[in-house]
Amino acid sequence: MNIKFKKKFFFFEFPKSILNSKRKFNYKKGWIIKLNSNNSINDGFGEIAPLFDEHISLCEKQLNMIPENINRDKLTEKIYNFHPCVQSGIKSALGEIEGIIKYKEKYKFNEIHQSAILVDSFSVIEKLKELKIQYKSKPRVFTIKWKVATKENKIEEKILEEILNQHENYIKLRIDANGSWNRQCANRWAEILSNNKNLDWIEQPLGIDDLEGLYELNKKIPVALDESLLKYPELINSWKGWQIRRPSQEKNPLKLLEELNNENSLKSLSSSFETGVGKRFLFHLSYLQLLGSTPKVPGLALKQMPNTFLFKNDPKIIWNNL
Repeated sequence: MNIKFKKKFFFFEFPKSILNSKRKFNYKKGWIIKLNSNNSINDGFGEIAPLFDEHISLCEKQLNMIPENINRDKLTEKIYNFHPCVQSGIKSALGEIEGIIKYKEKYKFNEIHQSAILVDSFSVIEKLKELKIQYKSKPRVFTIKWKVATKENKIEEKILEEILNQHENYIKLRIDANGSWNRQCANRWAEILSNNKNLDWIEQPLGIDDLEGLYELNKKIPVALDESLLKYPELINSWKGWQIRRPSQEKNPLKLLEELNNENSLKSLSSSFETGVGKRFLFHLSYLQLLGSTPKVPGLALKQMPNTFLFKNDPKIIWNNL
């Protein structure tokens, strides 16, 4: 099968900076790609957008190595050692052409009940109070994802104490340290939260390379890996705890599609702040996650994106406006 390969660059700014313990995100840039073939009536669209700016130049260099007309098998062979984002965008586009991915016309996710609500240490208490007032008469389960290690630990421990004191059974809690805690700090939080039934997990509490510490901590409290999975993808097969999966940042998104059909799958999908093109695949996988036997709401960052054509549901509209 012969493929016609095209790409277009995009850039957007976030309405509000997104902060974690490592960095601040003010904008996102990358490429939308379009593949088509005489063997398929459908075009295949993909998004190539690494989370970190330092990977942009490598992705650009690799994309420029792909000719406009190329055999399908030659294409997959050529990108074999390319950046995971390049592989993800191209393989998901191929999956669409070949009918492996069958998108719905539209996916709907309720921000409160079908996606984790992203907060940081500057907003978590205020957001909790707002949600409790909003749903006081009809309590429904919702999930807070709290980005920690953005303030001094003693301050965040006081915030945690306040959260636990006003915690209701319908509020689920996820705590994401983005690999910024040391073992002493992580064990301290594990001790405080050890008997808390509303805790989903602590996400990437220790540094990416501290695998021994992560394994030990997971014996005490649920630990979900994120950044460690991106650096050490072999952990996908060996880590028995929860996994935070970012399809746009992984080199084999179609394998993730298969994994979500595993009835013992402990996986939660997470946004890398995709445009409407990448969002289609993220939502497709998130829909499967919610239907699975171990359902947890995904992290879709639904209120973080600007209101522009880049976030339309139809990839053709996005492509034609770039």
